[in-house]
Amino acid sequence: MKPASLCKCSNTIILCMLLIVLINMACSEVQESLPEILYLETTMIIDSSSDLEHIFTAVDAVVDSHGKIFILDHVRMVILAFSKEGEFLYEFGGQGEGPGEFSSLYLNFDLDDSGLVYTINNCNSISIFNNDGSYRCEIDASVGQIFDIAAVDSGRIYVNAFPGVVQLFNTSSIPAVLLLDANGDVIREVGHLETDLENIGQKKMHFSCAIDTDENNSIYYASLADYHVAKYDSSGTFVWSVTGPSSFSAYSVQHELGSSLHPVVWDLDVDQGRVFVLWAQGGDHRGYRVDVFDAYDGEFTGCFYSQTPSDEKNMFIGIDGDDFYTLDFDYGVIYKYKMYPI
Repeated sequence: MKPASLCKCSNTIILCMLLIVLINMACSEVQESLPEILYLETTMIIDSSSDLEHIFTAVDAVVDSHGKIFILDHVRMVILAFSKEGEFLYEFGGQGEGPGEFSSLYLNFDLDDSGLVYTINNCNSISIFNNDGSYRCEIDASVGQIFDIAAVDSGRIYVNAFPGVVQLFNTSSIPAVLLLDANGDVIREVGHLETDLENIGQKKMHFSCAIDTDENNSIYYASLADYHVAKYDSSGTFVWSVTGPSSFSAYSVQHELGSSLHPVVWDLDVDQGRVFVLWAQGGDHRGYRVDVFDAYDGEFTGCFYSQTPSDEKNMFIGIDGDDFYTLDFDYGVIYKYKMYPI
């Protein structure tokens, strides 16, 4: 029943408030009914406020094979590197127009298996750095705005990208993922996304995915606007597609600049045969929910909670074996936990 049908009733506001309460109760019941399969113990915290010389605003982080942690600061437009013990090592990038500088550093980045760092610069350029932070090269991709990136190597780079502003007016469907070569040319389209919305900002959300690859170079994506998770193998062949255990859709949020869609999913990470998806529509005293799927067939196996306080934005997860990483966007804190089965 649509709220608009209550407009002629004098108790509209009360009924709407009751409806919201019931929806929230239903959401809570859905979350409570999901089986918890892991619990977390804190092993390390990197707090930017503890070192005034290296304050950062963290929006994304990646961990290399040696446990070195790279943090993306989109405000200062730098990448900071920390040891596996949490000690600051170095930073690179910075705002500018020269080689290795960013005119506009986007929110997501990645490492390939060799440790090269792939960043999104100025919408559709990919800046590549060596693991020590030295600049390597720039790839101008033949795409619109890149949202997320997952690199196999410098010749096989997956991106989630949506068309430029002009094309957004005239399109209702796009590939979910594009595979780029070393020249930035599209060599494969993977998956499919569509929307009947006309607002450009909302279209971008519906065309946005969190993406990651596994050790076999299969590509996974989770739609930010609904709870749709899919897997394609390294040749681009469809493997499976599932809908998450909480079938909600993104909703509009009003703010001083207009409105935007609040996503269902914030992030996705694949590790050791499991797909981890960060739920975005609210948390509780345990933090935000992380759903776990079997990478082989997409079966939902259970969930756990990020432990990040629910009033702080939790936009990133990273998994490395039994180690779980997440961050507090508002206060610039990186958390590392050890995961244990329940």
